[in-house]
Amino acid sequence: MIETCKNYCVLKAFDIDSDMVSKCKKIADSEGVSLEFKQRNLDCKITLVNKSTSDIVFQRILDEILEVLDGNVYANYDTTLEQCVIENARDKGAKIAVAESLTGGMICSRLVNVSGSSAVLYEGFVTYDAASKVRRLHVKLATIEESGVVSEEVAREMVQGLLQNNEIDLAIATTGCAGPSSDEYDTPVGLSYIGIGNRYGIDVYDTFYCEDRNEIRKCVTNTALYLALKNIKEL
Repeated sequence: MIETCKNYCVLKAFDIDSDMVSKCKKIADSEGVSLEFKQRNLDCKITLVNKSTSDIVFQRILDEILEVLDGNVYANYDTTLEQCVIENARDKGAKIAVAESLTGGMICSRLVNVSGSSAVLYEGFVTYDAASKVRRLHVKLATIEESGVVSEEVAREMVQGLLQNNEIDLAIATTGCAGPSSDEYDTPVGLSYIGIGNRYGIDVYDTFYCEDRNEIRKCVTNTALYLALKNIKEL
């Protein structure tokens, strides 16, 4: 399809709903531009192919689609979330540390896949057990007893533990219940908390994905990378 086209554009976006896709396809179809949409674990690739319309019209269509997608677009070329995180952090001279529970090292693995990640990724912990969170990240035992391992409070303290290292500019933490059964705190399967923090503050985001165990972990990993990317851009 792309080989015979006049020109084309690839957009990478995150968490695009069906209504957005329908609006974008309607805009493209009105001028004879084809739109291909692919999504995997919330990470989206939108390919616009122009076979015959003018460059001016094609640009107008692109601008209208970007307006529909609003802030969900993270790149206007074919790339990955982890590539963008590494590139943006490297440009800012930022060091990243990661503490993972339910994602079990997925975030670090994705970052290390990118060439040049050694200039950005400082360290990563898989603090899967509650005791590990206490010993390695200084999460308060009282916090775990009062709020449960899967909680906003624990995610926040995991980030705080990482930021105790003055070498770190951005900290990422995940805690959640991927199932197939709940934990001793009766946490709903699919619930997770993602902590993102820097020297100016910490934000914790709750997510809920109705998927199987590994799909939940992949969705949380992608969400954490996307949120980290947004945070880095604001540094």
